[in-house]
Amino acid sequence: MTLPSLQSLLLASEKDIEQISDYFDALVKEAVARINRGFSIKRLIKQSRSIEPLPIETRQLSSYRTRIGTMLEYGLSTAITKILEERYDSLFFFTFATSHEYPDFYFRDSSLFPLLRIEMKAVDAESDEQAARFGTPTIWINDEQDLLLLIAWEWTEITLENGSLGEYPHIFSSLVVPAGDIARERDIRLEITGGKIEGEKTLVFSKRSQQYVADQGNYGKFWRIIHISRINSSDIHLSIQKFLIFLRSVDEKAARKRF
Repeated sequence: MTLPSLQSLLLASEKDIEQISDYFDALVKEAVARINRGFSIKRLIKQSRSIEPLPIETRQLSSYRTRIGTMLEYGLSTAITKILEERYDSLFFFTFATSHEYPDFYFRDSSLFPLLRIEMKAVDAESDEQAARFGTPTIWINDEQDLLLLIAWEWTEITLENGSLGEYPHIFSSLVVPAGDIARERDIRLEITGGKIEGEKTLVFSKRSQQYVADQGNYGKFWRIIHISRINSSDIHLSIQKFLIFLRSVDEKAARKRF
């Protein structure tokens, strides 16, 4: 299938965020291929685990996974920028957000006007809890502008030309979908389980206190976004079907199975 040009998608009087997400999904897959054979294998490679072990203490594990995720975010965004330059010269900018808040990136035109907002999440297949979470308040999300970029990675062994053994973080799955689609499914689950949203606050019902209390961090966890009753639903959105495929690709490599 040939996708419409990016210019035509962005200049349409009514933007089709589904087609825009399809365009960026294909672009990201090309960028992933580039960093797997370049950035990751050259900049993030380390000695084999028997010589250079990974952290095992819980806090250190979380810290190093965050660090790897940040570096993959840098590498991937750099590859995306290179592809955009090859296709459009200086027509567009793919820029980091400069503050620690939603989103991670802005896609801008040549005058630096933000056309799209992109939030990125990285999942380590070896993570037992697989705690990647999309908890951005629903009222912050712009249905016509916001995309969610997902990658899943695992340590992959490699033998160098001189015979040395090493390993590097290899991205084995990626997905770009409209952020609003994921947020709506996330909020359907919240409603099914008896929770509710008030402004930017997510509330769940406490059986112990018999009242609504603030969510304790489960809202938006990837494996809790889709309620089990809806996994095989006939009316589930195409974006959610794609998200399920992404989750299953991670589950296949994870020590703890969720499906």
